[in-house]
Amino acid sequence: MSAIITFDDSLWPLLVIRLTGALTDAEFEAFLARSLSYAQRGERHVVVSDLCQVGLFTAHQRQRQAEWTRQHEALLREQVIGNATIVTSAPVRLVLSLIFHLKAMPMPHVVVSDMGSAVRFVTQKLEESGLGADAERIRHHFGLSGIHAG
Repeated sequence: MSAIITFDDSLWPLLVIRLTGALTDAEFEAFLARSLSYAQRGERHVVVSDLCQVGLFTAHQRQRQAEWTRQHEALLREQVIGNATIVTSAPVRLVLSLIFHLKAMPMPHVVVSDMGSAVRFVTQKLEESGLGADAERIRHHFGLSGIHAG
């Protein structure tokens, strides 16, 4: 069974990416290409990556992700205001946090266990970047109106 990858930009400048299942290498490359297309829009935005239902990435895919991030580091730093990754498994969250501590992402990044925490993080980054109206609209959509991160 192939993976399901959804990119939801209906609340732009929030991009929500959901990965479900185990990705083939071809699906992983398509995921990277589509992710890059959003950064290449030239519009600053935030990303929530929901990895709660994704299979483990292969060693090759982890290496490709690292290469892709290095290759596009300047663009990602410029266009992605903040990134929150949702992982429900505490051990996986710990491993990701350690990896990101050793090799920092090019943008502010956090690994959290739920959508509410992810939305609070990215809306705080929007506010810090002068996009408070977008942050409030997104918080309202998720039922977090009036709740500010920090």
